[in-house]
Amino acid sequence: MKTKLVRWGTAALVILGLMIGTVGLAGATELDRRGGPGSNWAAGSGVYAQAAQPLDQAEIAALNRAIAEEYGALNTYQAALAQLGNVYPFSQIARSEQQHVNALSRLFTKYGLAIPANPGLTGTPVLSPLANACQVGVAAEIADAALYDELLKVTDNADLIQVFKNLQRASLNAHLPAFETCN
Repeated sequence: MKTKLVRWGTAALVILGLMIGTVGLAGATELDRRGGPGSNWAAGSGVYAQAAQPLDQAEIAALNRAIAEEYGALNTYQAALAQLGNVYPFSQIARSEQQHVNALSRLFTKYGLAIPANPGLTGTPVLSPLANACQVGVAAEIADAALYDELLKVTDNADLIQVFKNLQRASLNAHLPAFETCN
């Protein structure tokens, strides 16, 4: 059974906080979207949540590989925009890739890990004409989806599984079709 958490007034939160301090919050299962399952108090959101289970070394490595992949896609698509101008689908998908980086960054923060810096683009790929850039996008999204298949095999943490599956779905169901039909 899922329990929906609601936003509370300050007085109710103080009382609830005192009760939680002695009893716990074992019944909380559905949380603020930005905090995700298992998150702690989301500052300013008015939502308490269960403490997150710690990540093991394989999950930390998976999280690092995921953000490196998303940085790579973001940097490639931004390079395409620099070479080709503000063209579809790169303009929309570059924004989406930044959202992917943001989702992964929130997980790093949640689990007390330093967010790796974006290493930037290694070299300058030639992404012109548009048809070539679109083929690069197709290959990148296929690789992205395959990576998440690998990462999901070593991940038990519900937070990571949810984010990885969402990012993989975006690659396969939105980005890949857009690149396959662009020219």
